Amino acid sequence: MKESKTYKKFNNSLNLNLIIFGALVGAFTAVSIELFQFLINFLSGIRMKFFKVFSGTYYLPVLSFFVLIAFSLIIAKMLKAEPSIGGSGIADVKSYLEEPRKINHRKRFVYKYIASILALGSGLTVGRVGPSVHFGTMIAVEIGERYEMERENKVYLVLAGIAAGIASIFHAPLAGIIFVLEVMTDDANENVLTVLLSSVASAYFFSSLFSNRLSFPLQELEHLPLNYYHILFLLVIFSVVFAKVFSVLLLKTFTLMKKIPLKDEYLPMIPFLITGVLYFVNENYVGLKLDFLLNLKDNGVLAIILTYFLIKLFLTLLTFGSRVPGGLFFPVIFLGAVAGILVFKSAGFVFALDGVYLTNFIALGIVAFLTAVYKTPLMATVLIMELTGSFMHLVPVLIVALFVQMGTDYLGLDSVDNLLVRYKDYFDKK
Repeated sequence: MKESKTYKKFNNSLNLNLIIFGALVGAFTAVSIELFQFLINFLSGIRMKFFKVFSGTYYLPVLSFFVLIAFSLIIAKMLKAEPSIGGSGIADVKSYLEEPRKINHRKRFVYKYIASILALGSGLTVGRVGPSVHFGTMIAVEIGERYEMERENKVYLVLAGIAAGIASIFHAPLAGIIFVLEVMTDDANENVLTVLLSSVASAYFFSSLFSNRLSFPLQELEHLPLNYYHILFLLVIFSVVFAKVFSVLLLKTFTLMKKIPLKDEYLPMIPFLITGVLYFVNENYVGLKLDFLLNLKDNGVLAIILTYFLIKLFLTLLTFGSRVPGGLFFPVIFLGAVAGILVFKSAGFVFALDGVYLTNFIALGIVAFLTAVYKTPLMATVLIMELTGSFMHLVPVLIVALFVQMGTDYLGLDSVDNLLVRYKDYFDKK
């Protein structure tokens, strides 16, 4: 039997080994995610060039459908070889944390990486957060196995990878730490905190070397006057009702997908083809368009915004229900932002409102939906503070997060991640 190496067992105090390994996980996660985002943006740029030259041609629209079909078939082959890459991957990560086991992490990483780039670059309604968390986890597993670490220490590194994924994608290191402590573990001992701090610091440093872009442009928030606070409760009610409806619709979508006479790995072809149709109907419905969202706040009438919200909700359910590799976290954030606009515009029919405060309700909508769907009031609060770079909005944010949490608790709603963990074997039972 091989002798234990000095790094196989960490003690319960702050130690250099834990800092080094946490920093390694953070650095590799950040670099992989920055490359991931570059490749998505590159593919998206090609897609946008196609949009500009569609008019007056007949072969480019046909070619785009063939490309989308090819992408969906590539993903189908990958899903058949490695079913765990479907969906966001966060449920898979939570299962691994509960019972660390031998997995083909290299294969999962490569397949998830390629498949997520194809899905996101094609404009499907999926997010980058779930895959980023998955990448951080697989990198942590690789380092843990390479250095023959014990089970407990592998768990520490996986938590570090999760935090690094969140920190890199949002440029929000504190949100990464809070997400792990609030969602992924009840353990907050010295070793956990040490590896999280080391990992997110490293991830933030390396991701900042490549870019300082923020995932959501929320820097222009005004101090919200007290006479606007009553509208917060309209947003709370809307968000709690949405969480209930969303959980039901998501499970119904999985059930309906099981009835479609296609092999599981070919189900992603459906959202790919629908996205191809949207290329010609309205390109603003393709992907998650932040610039279009901000134009809606200035020019959009209520009917257009509501239609947009419902279409994006449908596409989110369809895409995630068909197990396209990609995250659910960012679509939920996006829907929350649109919900904030909806509530503000609706309230404007009754109350005299100044449009300068609409961006505040975009931010509050994000907090409300994250809290309602993911049950993460603290993480949602910290994320908004980091994205806005200010604590002046803390009171309305806390009010929204607190009352949404109370509302979902009253209805007995669970986090969507826990829901997906319980139902993640749906496709295995088909």
